[in-house]
Amino acid sequence: MLPKRPMLDKSTGEIEEVIDFEHEDMRKLIIEFIEHHKSKQVPRLKQLKRYMLADNNIKYRPPKPEGRSDNRIASDFANFIVSFKLGVLLGNPLKYTGDKAITDRIEQFSSQTNEDYHNQLMGHDTFGFGRAYEWIGRDEYGKETVAKFNVEHTFVIYDNTKDKNSICGVHYYEDKFLDKQWTRIELYTNTGFNYFLRAENNNLTEMKLEDEGRVESYFDSVQINEWINNEERLSDFENVLDSIDAYDLSRSEMANFQQDTSEAYLVIKGNPDTGQDETGDNSKLELFKAMQQARMLVLGDKKIYDGVAGAEPDASYLKKEYDVQGIEANDSRTVADILRFTSLIDFTDENIGSNQSGIGFRFKGWGSDNDRKNKERMVKKALMRRLRLLTHSWSIKDNLTQTQTLVDKVKSIFTNDEKEKADLYNKINEVQIKFTPNVPQSDEEIMTVISGMNGIVSDETLCQMAEKLTGVSADEELKRLKKEAASTSIFDQDKQAYEKQEQSPADAEE
Repeated sequence: MLPKRPMLDKSTGEIEEVIDFEHEDMRKLIIEFIEHHKSKQVPRLKQLKRYMLADNNIKYRPPKPEGRSDNRIASDFANFIVSFKLGVLLGNPLKYTGDKAITDRIEQFSSQTNEDYHNQLMGHDTFGFGRAYEWIGRDEYGKETVAKFNVEHTFVIYDNTKDKNSICGVHYYEDKFLDKQWTRIELYTNTGFNYFLRAENNNLTEMKLEDEGRVESYFDSVQINEWINNEERLSDFENVLDSIDAYDLSRSEMANFQQDTSEAYLVIKGNPDTGQDETGDNSKLELFKAMQQARMLVLGDKKIYDGVAGAEPDASYLKKEYDVQGIEANDSRTVADILRFTSLIDFTDENIGSNQSGIGFRFKGWGSDNDRKNKERMVKKALMRRLRLLTHSWSIKDNLTQTQTLVDKVKSIFTNDEKEKADLYNKINEVQIKFTPNVPQSDEEIMTVISGMNGIVSDETLCQMAEKLTGVSADEELKRLKKEAASTSIFDQDKQAYEKQEQSPADAEE
């Protein structure tokens, strides 16, 4: 049972029981969570990070005997998989539609915080580590902002209810200055307060609350927002690590074979000592060195040894045969497996670049498209939580900046109309987040589709479809169309008046 303490709920004005994060038992529990994260999660995360930097396990295999080639070629499959999926899903900026007042505020926030780049950072961690963490808060100027936290130093604690509500977000890191070192622990809780602690000499058992380490939050929930790649929090390439290792080993051994072949042993049969003297420049050693330098061997006649004829003079290299075609076929299968099991299109397919169409081509990208849709759902879940935190902070600001008496302002801090909160929550849930896949498309096919939809859908929908070709937003394009329609209408009116004047004399003669 977690320790509790009474606290005033500012939205209802009632006293409720919340978790006491300053209690000694709670601190011990936080330490246990941190130690568990360090021992169970961080080693795995560090391994995934190594693979994204092409620092694969092939780099750490035991060395070969001296004199043998020992190439260790690491492939960059992990980074390729993550970068490709990231580019497809978040290569184009997100678009928000819904209540105009809210979407305008979101667009302003996106512009001020460079949200597009931040989403790229979050997506890279999500696909690479299976999880990502962002802090949502206010900067020194009171403006809402976001920042990415390192997955190796961050985790979120959830309750065991069916809703899995977040209780606390933990961000810890080691720091040092000159001869001093310490660990800083930041606790972002769901009680409306955040706590900042410090453990000297990285001794967590001695961590203490910093001076002014208890800070009231402007948010009604945990300020650390977790993005997850899937329910298991697995990386996109984690299931194919064995295949990546196998591919690295095959390439490395092939390079070793080629290098060892170029340094093969020279076998000489028969009499290689023609013109040999016992000493001097024509000694055995000097004569052989001269032959090597001249890249030519001079072999003598076959000799008789104790009445037995020696071997016919001959020279050749001693080398092992290698099934090059078999190795290449094995590598191709390994690459195809890696791409297939990570839901990527098989780029080794010779027909992938052809201008083919139809159901056959759609089947090739079916797995990749299904994977993208699943990622959209997971990312959208995290984005919606971000928006709820932001709008809660915005609503507090708007409530405090309205023209009110001092008494009303103080009262607004502690009370909030439940209906307004419910309306705001519903408006946020109605916001639609649109992902635009960053995939190759034929401009000609898009133009054909737009032409075929003319008269069936609205002009706004057609402008949204044409935005991919023109680069002009749908709203701007609609404004241009209205402006052109107005100009055309005036021109038509002038033309009709002129034609009417021209016809008047003829009518009079009749």
